[in-house]
Amino acid sequence: MLSSALFTGVRILEVIVALPIIGMLGWFVNPYVENNQDVPDALLTLFIVSILACAWALVTLFQFHRYRSMSGPFIAVVDICFVGAWIAGIYLNRGISDANCSSLSVPVGIQIGDHDYSGGDSWGAHVSKSCAMFKASWVLAIIDCVLFFITCLLSWTLYRHHRYDNRHVHKEYTGGRRSGSTSTYSTHRRHHRHAHV
Repeated sequence: MLSSALFTGVRILEVIVALPIIGMLGWFVNPYVENNQDVPDALLTLFIVSILACAWALVTLFQFHRYRSMSGPFIAVVDICFVGAWIAGIYLNRGISDANCSSLSVPVGIQIGDHDYSGGDSWGAHVSKSCAMFKASWVLAIIDCVLFFITCLLSWTLYRHHRYDNRHVHKEYTGGRRSGSTSTYSTHRRHHRHAHV
């Protein structure tokens, strides 16, 4: 089924996106832990959400097809909860969206009258590693938030399709068995009538 393959593909993508977030935010959290300092709430929230989301995605990736008939709604509910958790982490760290993590130096010289104005001595670029890593984590968190919303919808859709297929098969089976019972009963009556004649 296309929806099932799509769910699996998006789930794998969620794990792929979450792993760099965990790695980069772990780099920020580690100094606080080593120095026995409290990790800032905004950073800690996004870090914990990324770990739990990655673990949940891995578990459901391997168990969904086995327990789809009874766990589809549960997976959908948990996924939508993770969407809310991602939004909370993204909102708490929204300040990084306006950060400029790089600067560029260009050798520009302008002479106006007797005065020389220079914008730089040479070509150069500077990127703040910590700023770039945190901003990348924030952007990836937004992507994972969208992906979890998609898998929420897909898991519910697959569950409904599964229930519909089961109902259809059950209806055909019981209908066929009822018809079979009727024909058997009719055959039995005909046989009984001929025996009396």
